[in-house]
Amino acid sequence: MLFSRVLLLAILTLQGGDPVGAFAPSGVLTDSGREALVASNNNAKSSNAAAIDERHNYATASSSLSLSTVPTESEDFNISELLNKALKGDTEAASTVLDKIGAMRQEGAQEDMTNLLNTILGLTDAEKMPFWTKFRITSKLSKRSRLVSLHRVLNISTPAPSSDGEDTEEAKQDRRRRAVVVALRSIVNASDNEEEEQSKSTSKGLSISRIEKLARKDLKQNVSSEDMKSRIPEGLETPKYDVIAKRPTFEIREYESFSVCSVPMMKSRPDAATTDRKVSQPQLAGASSFGALAGYLFGKNEEQKAMKMTTPVLTTGEGDQKEMAFVLPSEYWDSGNADADADALSKAPSPLENSLVQLKKNEGGQRAVSMFGGFASSKEVEAKKKELLAKLASDSEWKPVDDAAVALAQYNDPFTPPWKRLSEVSVPVSKI
Repeated sequence: MLFSRVLLLAILTLQGGDPVGAFAPSGVLTDSGREALVASNNNAKSSNAAAIDERHNYATASSSLSLSTVPTESEDFNISELLNKALKGDTEAASTVLDKIGAMRQEGAQEDMTNLLNTILGLTDAEKMPFWTKFRITSKLSKRSRLVSLHRVLNISTPAPSSDGEDTEEAKQDRRRRAVVVALRSIVNASDNEEEEQSKSTSKGLSISRIEKLARKDLKQNVSSEDMKSRIPEGLETPKYDVIAKRPTFEIREYESFSVCSVPMMKSRPDAATTDRKVSQPQLAGASSFGALAGYLFGKNEEQKAMKMTTPVLTTGEGDQKEMAFVLPSEYWDSGNADADADALSKAPSPLENSLVQLKKNEGGQRAVSMFGGFASSKEVEAKKKELLAKLASDSEWKPVDDAAVALAQYNDPFTPPWKRLSEVSVPVSKI
C-alpha cells in the first residue's frame, strides 16, 4: 500500500502535478487527488503523448463505426464503453459483450463476430501508451491502464499453437481473439478462492487487475496440488483413485476400473456429418475427434440415448495409434462385484456404424501423475512427459511399466482460462 501511494505521488510530481491534498489521512486517493492526477497528465502532455491520445481516441471512435454493419438490439451498443466497464469488474457489461458474440456465432455471422473481436484487440493492443500505464496499480484509476492490463493478460493467456505445424499470422490472431472471450468469461465467472464469497454475494466480478494477478500466479506455477484438483469442474464424474505416494512434482495413484468411449484421431470418418456433434472451435487440434465422441455421448448412437458429460478427456498413443477417449458415466463401470458388473459396459448404447467410436474398459491400476495448469500445447505436454519420466528414472521406489504410453488428461473446456485449467500427464508404474 505504501509503495502504491508513493508511486502515484511520483507520477503526479513527474507530470507537474501538486501532490498536496492528493491523499486523505487514511491513504485513500481523494477526489481532488484524482482530479490533480488527470489535470497534471493533461497539462504535461508532450506532442508525442498528444499523438498517442489522438490515436487512442480514433480507435475509440472507430470502435463504434466498425460496428455499423453489426446487428444490434440497441443503438447504444458502444464497445469501448462496455469494455471499460467490464474491465472494472462489471459483469453486466461483460455479459452484454459475450451475449453479442454468442448471438453472432449462433446466427453464423462469423465476419461480424471477427470484426467485433478485432475492434477489442485494436483498443487493447495499441502500440504505445503513456509510461505510467505499465504500473498495475494505475488500472484502478485509468481506462488506458485497464486496456494495458488486458493486453498483458492476453499475452499470458493466448494459447500456443496446438501442433508443431506452420503458425500463420491469422492463426495467431484467431487464438488471441479466443483469449479475449476467455478474459471476458473470467470477469463474469469470478470464483477464485480469495474472492469467492464476495462474488456470491454481489453482482460484481473480478476486475482485470485481479485477473492479471491470478494469471501471473499460475504462470509462476506457485500452485499446490490441492489448488490444482479444485479446478476439476463440479458435478462431472471422473475416475476414482487413491493417492498412495507423493513426490514434490508428481504423485502415485491407484485407480479403480472405469469405462471409456474412444476414437482414433488420425482416421477420417466417412459419415461425420451424421455421427459427429458440431463443435464451437473446429479449427482446434483434436476438434474432429472430440465431435465424434461428443456426438456419441449426447445421443448420436443406436439407441439415441443422451448420457451425462464426464471429465477428463484422455489422449493416448502416438502417430497412427493416437486415440482420444471420453470417460463413460459410472453406470457403465465395474464396481468391484464381478457377477453384477459382468455386462456393465454391454449396457452402454451402441455407437453408430461409421462413427469409428469404440467402447472399452480401462482396468485402472497404479499410475504416476503430474499435474499442470495452462493450455496443454504439444510443446508443453512433451516437456511435462519428459520431466515426469526423468523424475521416475531417479526414483528409488517406482518405475514406469516397460513400453507403457504416457497419457494426457484434460479436465476443462476450451474457454476456461489457463489459470483455472487442470491437465495431467501420467504413465503406468510398478514397484521397483
